[in-house]
Amino acid sequence: MVLDRGLVFFYEQVLGVQLDDVGPLDRADWPKWLPTVLSREEVRQLFAALSPGPNRLTAHLLYSSGLRLSEALRLRVKELDVGTSRLHVRDGKGGRDRTTVLPERLHGPLRRHLKTVKAQHEADCADGVGGVSLPDAIAEKHPNAETEWRWQYVFPSTTLSEDPRSGAVRRHHRSDSAVQRAVKQAAEATRFPGVMASWCWCGTRCRRGDAQYN
Repeated sequence: MVLDRGLVFFYEQVLGVQLDDVGPLDRADWPKWLPTVLSREEVRQLFAALSPGPNRLTAHLLYSSGLRLSEALRLRVKELDVGTSRLHVRDGKGGRDRTTVLPERLHGPLRRHLKTVKAQHEADCADGVGGVSLPDAIAEKHPNAETEWRWQYVFPSTTLSEDPRSGAVRRHHRSDSAVQRAVKQAAEATRFPGVMASWCWCGTRCRRGDAQYN
């Protein structure tokens, strides 16, 4: 019989039971699974099934820029560099910053989207609720930065909410469940097998090296 190393450790270090010669030790097998990879035509169909708007634009960024959902939703205006077709991810996985591509075909949709977001931000400022949550160091060093346009979220929430830390009424970034629900509905509409998670957009693009999605 082959015992797992973890089981032997449990007996000896936790239970204090010294085992006799138990034979060869081996690591437990990890379950094997195949990643979901979509074809170009499947990607086109899924994007076509997504309604125009912030959710669809977010999905485009997940697929074309290789962003995680949380990274896309936390993007701030200042992190989009349309001039050099790049976007900057702050405090990504592992707490690391990185720079990735911003496809030219998204420049126009992003400009139109940000025009609407800016108008909303200006209206919020006029109502006294135009602030946004900031990293602690920035908030202390630049107390007025919370209302600056460049610090606003690219994908703000459609509703105002109370910041649990400060009690201030603000507009947080868009909910991840809204994007996930939109992608799921698009998958159901195209009748693809299984439930498509939003991360599949990123995984498909990265594994295929496919930059064409329209």
